Amino acid sequence: MFNSDRRKGKVILIVTSFLFLYYTVWIIGLPFIDDNRIRSFFGSHNIALIVPAVSGLCFIGGLVLFTIYHVKPHFSNIKSNKSHES
Repeated sequence: MFNSDRRKGKVILIVTSFLFLYYTVWIIGLPFIDDNRIRSFFGSHNIALIVPAVSGLCFIGGLVLFTIYHVKPHFSNIKSNKSHES
């Protein structure tokens, strides 16, 4: 589908910019808009706040698990070296 990295970068930039603009209007602009036709394009504010919070927690948890997975062998080497020195 994508022939080059340049095209992939453009698509990612456009999608990310659209999502950022959509979320910004959803959170900041929607309280000032009274038109129900426009409000029908957006969900409730609860969803707008819960989704990033949950995804952020999953991201941080993933980083912690990744770090523990990669650091654990080094801790086991330190423990085994201490037991051999005694």
